[in-house]
Parts: sequence; structure tokens; C-alpha cells
Amino acid sequence: MDITKIDTDFTPVSYTVNGTSAQSTAITTGSGIIRIAVRGGHAHVKFGSNPVATDDDILIPENHVEFFSFKSGELVAFIHVGGGSAEINISAVD
Repeated sequence: MDITKIDTDFTPVSYTVNGTSAQSTAITTGSGIIRIAVRGGHAHVKFGSNPVATDDDILIPENHVEFFSFKSGELVAFIHVGGGSAEINISAVD
């Protein structure tokens, strides 16, 4: 059984994703790994100190979970292209 331990030093955050790029708050992670879950639609994501997501960036399909190597303190930008919206949840992994 695979078990993911969520980093208790960072409270998971959820956002509505629509057709305009938006950013998360700074994500702190001691392990350098984050978990992103998307539901209700797809999302494109980009990481950095002031990222802007476009439809050319990493695609996370609808109702899917991905793990990423991540530099602590940076932000996640996200966008949903094609009408409607989705929800994105970001957690730091311990």
C-alpha cells in the first residue's frame, strides 16, 4: 500500500481554477515535494517566484493527482482553458 504523508508545517490549500492565471500562496516543503490534485476539470500549472500559467504549461487532467519536485517558498500558478472551472488542491509532502 502506498502512503503519502502530508507535511503538517504547511496547511493544504484549495483554489478555483478558471480562464485567468492565478497564483497560490508560497508553498513551504521540507522534502521538496508537493502533491497537486485537480477535480471538475483540467488545469495547467507552472512553478516559480512569480509564475503565470498558460495552456502551454504542464497539464494535469481532470480528477487526477500528481507529485512534483518543488523549491520551497515558490508559488504555483494555475489556469483552466476552455470554459468552465475546476478545483485545485495543493499539499506539501513530508
